Amino acid sequence: MRPGEPTRNSRYIYGRHPVSEALRARPSDVRRIYVVDSGHTGRLADIERAAAHHGIPIVNVSKAAIEELVGAAPHQGIAAAVAPFAYVEILDLLDAARKEDQPPLLLVLDQIQDPHNLGALVRSAYALGAHGVVIPKDRAVEVTPTVVKASAGATSHLPIARVTNLRRAMDDLKKAGVWLVGAAANAERVLADVDLAQPTALVIGSEGQGARRLTLETCDLLVRVPMAGSLGSLNASVAGAICLYEAARQRQERATPGSRNRDR
Repeated sequence: MRPGEPTRNSRYIYGRHPVSEALRARPSDVRRIYVVDSGHTGRLADIERAAAHHGIPIVNVSKAAIEELVGAAPHQGIAAAVAPFAYVEILDLLDAARKEDQPPLLLVLDQIQDPHNLGALVRSAYALGAHGVVIPKDRAVEVTPTVVKASAGATSHLPIARVTNLRRAMDDLKKAGVWLVGAAANAERVLADVDLAQPTALVIGSEGQGARRLTLETCDLLVRVPMAGSLGSLNASVAGAICLYEAARQRQERATPGSRNRDR
């Protein structure tokens, strides 16, 4: 497509929710929007109005033209050229919690390689009140357009730190007073019996092998999700969502008078 093509410093996101959330949270990152059969009525009308409000050009294209940009992805007739994803530093995640006057709740991911899992984890983290996500640079998926789509646009709202050395980053969180709780299928402690209302980073491992040994050794304690049956483990995004929900539940309970205390 070549009229008004963005610079090569752009990348493309696709789908109604990701584009809408990018316009809502980071409009300055959106450089151009491509739509199929555009019109100011119908399912894309809100997006088109928001783009017009921010002075972002909209280009009417064919379905084949969008697929030239994003492939055969489920683009729903819309794509956007955006600035490369802006990762943050570890301290930025803690600052996000301080601004909300809450104990930090972070999600630390060890070698998640499936973009759909990463997107689902970011979506759960945002929905359940986490203040940020930490991912490693090596042997792990980064924030790609597929991740953005799987997160339903949550990547536009939740800060994500991408670190060179995950163990060092975990040590930095410890020094900042954050308790590291790792999920492991063979752990003795049960998730619901651990205090997650204090400053906490939940550590979730990869889809196949779980967290690496050194990652687990760096954790302050390990917990498991009680399971029936004989499968032995949960999908990484499911395990992360359960841990995040328990943390959110405890924090809500702690805000209610008469809540019970838990041990570390």
